Amino acid sequence: MSAVLETQSVVSDLEGYFRRFPDVPRETIVKIELLSCGHWFTDAALAATKGSVVKSYRLFSYDLVPMSDLKRNEARQVPEWFYIFQGPYDLRSVMVQTTLDPSSPYVIDVVDSRLVLTDGRQVICNVSFPVAPAYYTKSFADGVLYHEVIAYGYFVTVFRNCQYWGPKEECRFCDINENARQMKESRTFTLNAPVKNVDYVEEVGREVSREALERYGHQAGVRFLITGGTITKTLRGLGENEFYGQYLRALKFGGPRRHVALQTNAKTKDEIKWLHAEGMDEHNANMEVWDRRLFEWINPGKNRRIGYDEWIKRMIESVDVLGEFNVRPNFVGGVEMAKPHGFATIKEAVDSTTAGIDLMMSHGIDPRFNQWRREPNTNLVKEHEQPPVPTEFYIRLMSNRYEIWKKYGLTLPVKREFEPARCYFANDHGTYDDFPLLKEAPYYQDPKLRTPEEILQKAAGWPEPRKLSIHGPADTKT
Repeated sequence: MSAVLETQSVVSDLEGYFRRFPDVPRETIVKIELLSCGHWFTDAALAATKGSVVKSYRLFSYDLVPMSDLKRNEARQVPEWFYIFQGPYDLRSVMVQTTLDPSSPYVIDVVDSRLVLTDGRQVICNVSFPVAPAYYTKSFADGVLYHEVIAYGYFVTVFRNCQYWGPKEECRFCDINENARQMKESRTFTLNAPVKNVDYVEEVGREVSREALERYGHQAGVRFLITGGTITKTLRGLGENEFYGQYLRALKFGGPRRHVALQTNAKTKDEIKWLHAEGMDEHNANMEVWDRRLFEWINPGKNRRIGYDEWIKRMIESVDVLGEFNVRPNFVGGVEMAKPHGFATIKEAVDSTTAGIDLMMSHGIDPRFNQWRREPNTNLVKEHEQPPVPTEFYIRLMSNRYEIWKKYGLTLPVKREFEPARCYFANDHGTYDDFPLLKEAPYYQDPKLRTPEEILQKAAGWPEPRKLSIHGPADTKT
């Protein structure tokens, strides 16, 4: 297919979705496409990312190609996320997680001294990158960079591997072990040990709090997520709860006003009580997929060790300890349609997961949806060709989630995090929170506000705009 035809197809597809779903925010449709199809950066765009929050490869690769295919050291240059805004469709600012694919029709480039998203020929919208916080320049005496211990003031992967090994144990969508291997082989990361030093985690946590104090002028609350692979037996002589408990204590009690989330397998009520006493405020028992048959196929280790019914029971009982919406399991949105055993139609897939969302929200559980990237080193992709999940699937599922969110009268998903954009914008890896924010948040309703700085100034009530992003090679406002 010619480049011109591909260009026409990208633009016509986007505009076709805009017409078919007029009540769906256009920003979410563009974001879904960028996460599904990936995107690429020209040399000029790569040069313009200098000074941004560099991609951390914190858990999974979230790329559609292996790191060995990145010939310009893209893995150490591209930003963790970027903002899309304005352009011919007058988009409001949303965050998009970087997902590399050189064959993608979506290309980030520099046009007329502006960073823009293009389809290879036509500008779709403007682009900017988050400015790296001050602590990103710091390192320990052994050379380990602070930001490889805690990414963007929040994400802490304390165990880089998973003890679910091989196709009979590993979750089939997951590339945590392969991602750790490719990071080590690249020789460009300063921290390749599978286990992070507890003292390092505690010190970087303190540095994040110190910078938050300088940034906001008061002891702002900060939030951390502790995650890592499953420990089926022991690690360094500790069971899974005890191993993760030491990091909970280090971060929760290493400074004031910390909200600490932990991401592990589903835990019993007694285990949740123990972890809560150690400093856990929120628990993410990532179920990955709602359908029972697909849970058993996609999560063989989780199914063997805990099982479908017990997993749901544990999530519901965790709410009794942690409170409503402090139980936030992740789902790999789109894996419902994975070949060869996933649902054959969009309707079947959407109906199944929608029923799960309703049940969970009715019990005070807040399900999150990380949009599936189809990473090449995963079992699913190695064993079967996995075409992109239809954009319509995500539009319909996230629309349903928004309606259920309204049905139960839930609060806006505004968070307290170190990075301002991550407080008021939705998460970069999916559109589940974009829907309620774009439709309901007051700071998104002003038609004059479009750039990240403008929206965040309104959301946070800052009297003066603050520099939060890099708009172009000359750092000029678009």
